[in-house]
Amino acid sequence: MKFEFPYIGLSLFAILIVNTSILGQSPKDRNEALRIFKACIRPNRPATLECSEEFVGNVIALYDRGDHSLLKPLLDAGLSSDGGLSEELGGFYSEVVTKTPRLFLAAVKWRSMRQQRDLCWMAGAVDGSGMSSDTLHDVRRSLRAISSRHGDRLSSVANVCLAEINRANASNGR
Repeated sequence: MKFEFPYIGLSLFAILIVNTSILGQSPKDRNEALRIFKACIRPNRPATLECSEEFVGNVIALYDRGDHSLLKPLLDAGLSSDGGLSEELGGFYSEVVTKTPRLFLAAVKWRSMRQQRDLCWMAGAVDGSGMSSDTLHDVRRSLRAISSRHGDRLSSVANVCLAEINRANASNGR
């Protein structure tokens, strides 16, 4: 059986390929992406280096495809981000703490108390709108379970994170 692309479908497919190839700073190589990303999160980055939300989105996509070693630099980026980048990273942190709370907590645990609070608050704030009621309920349940296990090495950071996520969502009445 021969499959034929309708003209419109083929045209949209071609446009998608062209747009993907011309996206600014979408390195295919993980090491190159990490090198550029680390340069982007330095306070004294070169003015010529474009560190757009789109670029950060590409790094997040690498993480989503399984490169979890990128979690640390993505957390580092949140500590000096502002505006749209904070929204992008907050959404990412929220997703990580929702889907893999232990992984998020383990990555945050070794940071200073202030950094723990800031990163957990960003996870709770998401993009500024806060977590949805269902997500907040699930995250609270997960973090309470982890924080209640007194022998668990993540219990203290789970407690901090729970408090910050609650604080980030308090203004929403959740």
